[in-house]
Amino acid sequence: MRWFPFVVVAALAVLVQTTLMRLAAVGDACPDLLVALLATFCLGVAPADGFAAGAILGLGRDLFTVEPFGLSTGLFAVLGWLVSRERPAGFAGHFLTRAAYAFLCSVASSVASVLVLVAEQSPPGMPLALRRGGLTALGTAGVAAVVGALVWYRTRWFGLRRRSEFADV
Repeated sequence: MRWFPFVVVAALAVLVQTTLMRLAAVGDACPDLLVALLATFCLGVAPADGFAAGAILGLGRDLFTVEPFGLSTGLFAVLGWLVSRERPAGFAGHFLTRAAYAFLCSVASSVASVLVLVAEQSPPGMPLALRRGGLTALGTAGVAAVVGALVWYRTRWFGLRRRSEFADV
């Protein structure tokens, strides 16, 4: 993986997530572009690179959330490692694979956020948490399918290797 293009894309994604993604909100749920990129990138890299990519995206998310600092960095690093380790080799570039992994990563991120709120003795109502988490996960899966198509169509622009090189990763 080439890190300079990836860091530029990650910084732009943080900027877009904190500004423009609020326009895509459905009710009180907003798709998470950073989770979508996490799933998209980690489907095309080795586990060590997935861990590092997740940590970079999580750090960007930590800078602009009210959650405890380091929660997203650690969670995204682990999710990046898991996605890159457990991805289906033949279907890694398929839009349904990207959507499914983004959905699962978004659910994991929502569960971690709810657990932090419970630990702080300010738990949200379960219907609100389920509705917001579910809509966010569905929106994130859709974003991953669309944005992932661009990333996987022009892999070199985003720091990934050529498709033929990572077919066996």
